[in-house]
Amino acid sequence: MDGRHCIVCNLEHDEDDIYHNGTPAHRFNFTLFEWNRYKKALVNNRHGVEVDIQPVQVNGFTYNYTVDPKKGKHTIKITSENLRCHNNNLEFLCAVVNKRKNSNVILTSAILLHPYKLWSLTDLQNNLGDSFVELEPGAPPYKVLVKFATERPVVGSYKIPVSFNFQTVGGNVDTFTIARALIVSVEDIPPAEEEAAAKSPFTNNDWLEPIEIIPPTQNQRNICMYPIPLDMYPFLKMGLRDFGGLTQEMQNHLRHIRAQLDPSHVTVGNYRMFWHIVLWLEEVAQVLMLKRYNMENVTMAVNGELLELEVPGLAEKRPSVIAGDMIEVRVHEDHRAYRGVIKRVNDKTVDIGYVNNELVDYIKSNPKIELDVRFVMNRLPLERMHQGVDQTVMNGIVPYFFPDYSLSRRIVSSTKTIRETEFFNNTIVANKEQKMAVLNILNGTSMSAPYVVFGPPGTGKTVTIVEAILQIKKKTNKKILVCAPANAACDMLTEKLMMHCTRRELIRIMSENVDKQNMNELILGYTNYQNGEFLKPTAEEISEYRIVVTTLILIGRYSRKYHPDVVFIDEAAQPYEPEACCALGMIEKGKQIVLAGDPKQLGPSVASRVSGRYGLGVSLLERLMNLELYRTLNPNFITMLKQNFRSHRTILTLPNKLFYDDQLQAVSTRAHSDQLAAICVFEKIPGLCKKKKNKLPRPGQAVEFCSIISQECRQGRSPSYFNYKETQMVLKYVQTLTQLGFDSEEHKVLPEHIGVVTPYIRQVYNIREQLRKNNFAGIEVGTTETFQGREKRIIIISTVRAKDNLLAYDRKYNLGFVKNEKRFNVALTRAMSKLIVIGCPHVLGTDDKWEQYICHCEELDSFCGAPYARRTQDVKDEIVNRLGRIRLLDTQYKKQPQN
Repeated sequence: MDGRHCIVCNLEHDEDDIYHNGTPAHRFNFTLFEWNRYKKALVNNRHGVEVDIQPVQVNGFTYNYTVDPKKGKHTIKITSENLRCHNNNLEFLCAVVNKRKNSNVILTSAILLHPYKLWSLTDLQNNLGDSFVELEPGAPPYKVLVKFATERPVVGSYKIPVSFNFQTVGGNVDTFTIARALIVSVEDIPPAEEEAAAKSPFTNNDWLEPIEIIPPTQNQRNICMYPIPLDMYPFLKMGLRDFGGLTQEMQNHLRHIRAQLDPSHVTVGNYRMFWHIVLWLEEVAQVLMLKRYNMENVTMAVNGELLELEVPGLAEKRPSVIAGDMIEVRVHEDHRAYRGVIKRVNDKTVDIGYVNNELVDYIKSNPKIELDVRFVMNRLPLERMHQGVDQTVMNGIVPYFFPDYSLSRRIVSSTKTIRETEFFNNTIVANKEQKMAVLNILNGTSMSAPYVVFGPPGTGKTVTIVEAILQIKKKTNKKILVCAPANAACDMLTEKLMMHCTRRELIRIMSENVDKQNMNELILGYTNYQNGEFLKPTAEEISEYRIVVTTLILIGRYSRKYHPDVVFIDEAAQPYEPEACCALGMIEKGKQIVLAGDPKQLGPSVASRVSGRYGLGVSLLERLMNLELYRTLNPNFITMLKQNFRSHRTILTLPNKLFYDDQLQAVSTRAHSDQLAAICVFEKIPGLCKKKKNKLPRPGQAVEFCSIISQECRQGRSPSYFNYKETQMVLKYVQTLTQLGFDSEEHKVLPEHIGVVTPYIRQVYNIREQLRKNNFAGIEVGTTETFQGREKRIIIISTVRAKDNLLAYDRKYNLGFVKNEKRFNVALTRAMSKLIVIGCPHVLGTDDKWEQYICHCEELDSFCGAPYARRTQDVKDEIVNRLGRIRLLDTQYKKQPQN
């Protein structure tokens, strides 16, 4: 115990809580803590006693049986088909032998160390139990049978620890324990050989100066209006912490920097310098992070005028690079480097353009030449954010971002009305919340505060703001700026707007560097695309349009030159607050702001923990919604959309309860009439379920949990994780779904109806590859971020994690579903008719929200696969009781047993 923190329970408790150590929770956690501390030493044969474990032979079958003596693991690997041939049973014969020369030893007990429905232990000679067995030297082995038995051969890894407890005879009575782990691993696709653990190309090595830099063939704007102040850099690098060797002058300077951040969160008074300093903190962290990924002795491929570089861990944002970042390449340890621009970021590679032809030609002639690479961060986005912050301060609209509750008492008059026949989207007429939001935005009821459209998943947020934009265009002369953090959201808005706008009214501004291959052809005519390239329109040119759509960062180029009357930001929960300022800095006092998004879903991601502590990871939308004015859901300032048009009510039940106070209403007739929601897909998978006479099929539900007990792995140099057994189960589900028979063809499952979500890019690759090999290339597989804002008829989630001790790794790198409630929410709300989660309940159950999902499926009888013994207090007490019967320390040595 250390102060208020219990290292065993890993939680804080009151300092005066003297009874904490006596609580059931502490006793359980302490027992596991001690077991994990000493178990490694208990696996060896010792003190003249040996435990031999072998699989029981059936019909001469040859088992894939391995023993890891260092870890005490005994593993049988078997396919589900072969397990069925064993009647879904396997047995381990444990033989205990006394090999001492002249003294007996007593076997006091042989026990399974925790209750597990699939495992049982039988004393073949019936001498244990309340009694004990005295083993003489040279006597036949005493045999105990441990049996694995399951109703169906579900792919997974099933493990049980077993202990043999001994006592010496004569003189002082001494005790010791030998423990082993028995494992049955059911797998159908032989795991591919792991890639050779090649040396990582990442070196974190600086390049020794001087280096001559050959610039890119196309001029790149390297704006530097807001460089990191040199006198501030050492303090920013140390996270504004005190560090050794500071002179009095430096200490004073550090105090001055900290004072500009008081009271440690953004306010009207500190707005400008607060965000400048926090953005510099983030920039320092990003630069230091990129330096870690300097690469040596790598090769590149030439693809036309582009260079292609493989970067391990790229899609996990390690390194975090985006199109527009620069990259410098040199022949290994040369003093001349060539700078290029990242044109495209793929799953595993980056494409580099505008590199001097001298280097491109050299690599063509010497394809195996070893190169050094360093990434150079594109400062343009941060520069635009700094500029946006300054502009919002200069225009006097910062108070808009800190509205007081007193505004709610202001009398608001609504002068504009919309007749039912005037709505562009007729479905809004019957939706009270959407209709209210559109009318209030049209009438500007929030005035000197942003109007918020709080749009939970599937509630028609984008439809609502598009209607509001079109009504403003129709009933006023206002100029409208529409922004979002990403191109995909901007494209979706443009698609919906262009159905009611001419090309003289609407423009979608694209960056000159945008990859046209990923461009939506439908909206090309509404963009700044001319003569085969994206031209840069002037501020005067875009001012001619009623509606301008572009990304937050790109609009920053028109700061102080373009002045809209209304600014809409869609997906406003995703950008940094200074990023939102890029658009908000365009307007002046008295103009209108509308923010639309859901702070319960994925928000901004930060590289610096310090900038995160100062609130950079909290969007303007989320910060506003924590203010009293918005918490009261005053309709003059905020509308929460409540009708969910996407998901079956059963899919929506848990997210609705956990995140939206049960206010969402599932109104999708399509999802509720889908026959798929009434089918238990797991029971349709060939070979998994043993059909019993007179037993009716299990009724299906829209949610399903498939329990897999397996193990995640890392492959080669990749920092990402994968799980082969979950990949196998995903494939089985896909094969079964696409072969289901329905009364009507309209219910047939097509590959494009299915989306597979998983948090690790290596698992994305594995699942894609298995689906491709089995002719399911049309199924979309991606991370949670890929699917935000998306929907599919069927979502299959592969959670990957099978070890709870790796969850800290996930938290460090912002990965995984467990312990990340926003990613959890996004993943569970993409499905329309069927949500299937594949994972290890023992790991997922360590998170309260995942535990509730598992309970939800159990209550609906849609929990399938490996049994899950929830650790109720009775189960915990039983584990404590069993572990209490073993001897962690050998008493004859009064210390930890020797290996």
